[in-house]
Amino acid sequence: MTTFTDRVLPEVRYLTQPGTPLPQRIDAYPTTLHPISVELPAGTPLLEALRQAVFEQGYSSAFGELRGGTFTSFDYYIPAVCQAGTSVATFSDPITGRSPATFMRGGLTIGLRDGEVFTHCHAQFVDADGIMRAGHLIPESVIVGAGVTADLYASRDVAMTVLPDTEINFSVFQPQPAAPTKPAGTASGGLRSVVARVHPNIDIIEAIENLAEEHGFETAVIRGKIGSFVGATLVQGDQLVSAPGPAVEVMYLDGGIRRDETGSIRAELTCAAAAVDGNVYSGALVRGHNPIAMTFELALSEPAEATTQ
Repeated sequence: MTTFTDRVLPEVRYLTQPGTPLPQRIDAYPTTLHPISVELPAGTPLLEALRQAVFEQGYSSAFGELRGGTFTSFDYYIPAVCQAGTSVATFSDPITGRSPATFMRGGLTIGLRDGEVFTHCHAQFVDADGIMRAGHLIPESVIVGAGVTADLYASRDVAMTVLPDTEINFSVFQPQPAAPTKPAGTASGGLRSVVARVHPNIDIIEAIENLAEEHGFETAVIRGKIGSFVGATLVQGDQLVSAPGPAVEVMYLDGGIRRDETGSIRAELTCAAAAVDGNVYSGALVRGHNPIAMTFELALSEPAEATTQ
């Protein structure tokens, strides 16, 4: 967490959503997350590869990131202003990625939409022209190339399901209790965790610190790491970095929480985000200056290293 004086910081922006806000702004469910690290099979559609890695192993949902390797083919969106006025932000027209693309990293959430495997996945990559780009993957379009690793944290008793949200007039992943599933094989040790969906206009640092306090974490690591901010206010060294809104797509959120010398929970977070101008912005988050735009899919767990599947 980075702090500046108010005189050098931009005014915090909040978005007026088309629907009525619900009183509860964070939906949180304690769970045990099981670490998985697996190389996705080359030549496989992304959704099928994730089905094999998560649901075929007996899990109900998973959080984490993809890193490394290549994409054989893929389409993606960047954030855009909604000209129709039906929501505060939307997606651009689909952009066809120039393949083969070298995948850098990107956060993802894995769950179900209409009873089928689905993922919310953001990506930072270098396309065939050698240009670094980032955006929101259209999962049905993605064919995995060689060397893509999925570092995941999977739950047996919390499902992530795409459902309509009347406040934002969008369908998004929302956590729900699920009947505990049985492992398909030998499961790795589990990590005490909490899974949450954060609603609009809540500062991400505040949300994470409150979750950690409420669920009794002395230290915790970010596992679920994607969503959107109302623009982004970040720092690189002593430079302030401001990404334009109304919404930026967070490619990944890194960091965790600990207690400081006063005994208070403090989050230290960094991110990369894609904005409406097509640029990628990165840096450390400034406390109180990164409210959620549409949604954030968050998971915290006690620290541990992922095991290899």
